[in-house]
Amino acid sequence: MMLSVGIASFLFIVTSSFFGVPISGTHTVVGALIGAGLAGLGSQYISWSQLRRIVLSWFVSPVLSSFLCFCLMILVAVTTLNGVGVNLKPRLFNLTFISGTAFCLITYMVIILI
Repeated sequence: MMLSVGIASFLFIVTSSFFGVPISGTHTVVGALIGAGLAGLGSQYISWSQLRRIVLSWFVSPVLSSFLCFCLMILVAVTTLNGVGVNLKPRLFNLTFISGTAFCLITYMVIILI
């Protein structure tokens, strides 16, 4: 089964790259694995709870990395500019707004998925 997953993923990635379509290798492999599991074994053998975790991580990872990059940007700006020209109020407002919106969306998705 894993050979068919590897071949299907490889062919899809090569074809997409040939036509210039942007794709994610991780999403491709997960989709191929689910497809092979459905075709070979049926839906009762797929761990849907694990699939929920994987899909949720696709949404949580960019939000968390954005937050960490923002914190690093503030740290570097304060350290290198010695506080001159660094106005944190608009940045903190944007951070609060984006984080609050992301938290609401993630909470909604978790409630829907569970």
